[in-house]
Amino acid sequence: MTKQLSHAFAFALLATLSSTANAVELTSNGGFETGTFAGWTQFPSGPNQFITNVNPASGVFASEINNTILASNSLIKQANLGIGIVTPGQLITISFSARGSFADGGVAFAEFFSEKSGGGTSKSEILGGGPLTLHPTNWTNFNFTTTAGTDVSGGVTLQLGAATGAASTSMSHVFYDNASVTVVPEPATYAVLGIGALALIRRRKNRS
Repeated sequence: MTKQLSHAFAFALLATLSSTANAVELTSNGGFETGTFAGWTQFPSGPNQFITNVNPASGVFASEINNTILASNSLIKQANLGIGIVTPGQLITISFSARGSFADGGVAFAEFFSEKSGGGTSKSEILGGGPLTLHPTNWTNFNFTTTAGTDVSGGVTLQLGAATGAASTSMSHVFYDNASVTVVPEPATYAVLGIGALALIRRRKNRS
C-alpha cells in the first residue's frame, strides 16, 4: 500500500468513526412524558409548578410554572448530570423548548452549572446571556453549545426558571418542554484514533 493510499485509508476511517459516533444524552424525562417531574428537582416544590397536557411542544406533556410570588424565582432542575462521564472543558450541547407570558418585571432564565462534588461550582452561566424571549402560545426552540468547567466532579446542572420582579403585579408564566443535555464527542478523540489507524497501517507495511 502506498503512502498516499495509507493516508487516504486512515482519513476515511477517521471520517467513519466521526460520523457513527453518538452524543450521550444526560437528561431523563426531559419531555415530561412520564406525566410527572420524575428526574427533575423542583424549587420550591409548590403549587405554582405543574405538568400540563395543554399545547405541549411535542408528545403529550410539558411543564408549567405560573409564578406570581413577589420577587422570587421558581425553578426546575436536571441536577448533577453525567458524573463520571463529563470531563473538564468538554463540549456540551443544551436544548429545550419554551413559551410564556410575563407582566411587570417577570422574566424566564435558563442557567447551566458545572458542579463540584464537595459543593459549589467551577462554572456558571446564563444561557443566551440574559432573559429568554418567549411567545405566549408559540414554542421557541433553544440550542446552546458550551464547555464544562474545570471541575465537574459533581456533574452538570440545567436550571430552568420563571422569575418575578419587585412589583406586586409581577408575573412569570412559563412552559418548558424537550430539555436535553448531551456530551458532544471530542474531535481530539477521533484524531487519536486516526493516528493509531495510520500507525497500524505503517507497521503492517513494514512487516510485508
